[in-house]
Amino acid sequence: MSPRITLADVAERAGVSRTAASLILNGRENTRLSVDARRRVFEAAEALNYRPNLMARGLRMDKSATIGFVSDRIASTRYAGPMIRGALRAARERDHTLFVTETEGDLREQELAIEALLDRQVDALILATVTGTIMMPERQLPVPLVVLNGSAGPGEYHSVLPDEKSGGRQAASHLIDLGHRRVHILGTSEPEYWTVPVRRRIESLLSEFSKGGVEVVQVALDRPVWDFETGLDTATRAVAKHGPVTAAIALNDTLAAGAYEGFRQAGLVIPDDVSIVSFDDDDIVSVLRPHLTTVALPFEAMGRRAVELALDQTATVGEHLEQMHLRHRDSTRRAITPVV
Repeated sequence: MSPRITLADVAERAGVSRTAASLILNGRENTRLSVDARRRVFEAAEALNYRPNLMARGLRMDKSATIGFVSDRIASTRYAGPMIRGALRAARERDHTLFVTETEGDLREQELAIEALLDRQVDALILATVTGTIMMPERQLPVPLVVLNGSAGPGEYHSVLPDEKSGGRQAASHLIDLGHRRVHILGTSEPEYWTVPVRRRIESLLSEFSKGGVEVVQVALDRPVWDFETGLDTATRAVAKHGPVTAAIALNDTLAAGAYEGFRQAGLVIPDDVSIVSFDDDDIVSVLRPHLTTVALPFEAMGRRAVELALDQTATVGEHLEQMHLRHRDSTRRAITPVV
């Protein structure tokens, strides 16, 4: 393996002192170094393919140009792409590298990951969750911390969340504007199991429907998972036990996919007999027919905002909400009077 090229090698090739080479490569102004010296240093660095020792520079400058990204399960779920992509792009724009690690929801693993990243002199940490429930570090950290997709609670940490209240209002208002006056909500459970985002989503839906004079039938989950089978079972029970409606809201797209099948098995056609609105704008919507109307979660914008806050020492500490947007497609239509 070739020996690492050092700053001293660059200085020797350029015919300047090591200090002069350092000043030039770090962009220091007003150093009285000649234009010719600057040219020689940059040409030497390029010829030697010089890469600065960022760790050593970080120790000198108290900055490492790195950010730690610790997740419970985000890196191995469908949320990974947009959320991490947003964080990576924001970090790259700010000349930072993102270190990503996953804990699988184990608090001990999270503590070890945080310590390992702090040992590497990261400038900030992002603590990301897929569940909406966050395990906060047990001690005060020496670097800024941003909680992503979860609530840090009151205190001294930033948190970045989707604006679920706005998302719920958009979904409910869409059905109200189409004239629907009796709606199933598919996917609710006992309130004590609601995470902060889920609570806001459901409470917003209920509030908007109440103001619009809409009768709401909440169809609870048989199992604590928002998956296809649960959506199928829940939609089947909705039709069998709660009578006719003209619309349904599924609390995520995977539940909606199951609901498509449940309503189909009950002899209902979407959207002619029942309109469906959902949340997430997951990849699964691309295979559903008719195409699903859903409220998109702003994962990429959330990842980007987390990095921005992690590196912004002037930002007011608190909760930061990213706007959700209704993607209006083919699964909804104007209400017709149901046949009893």
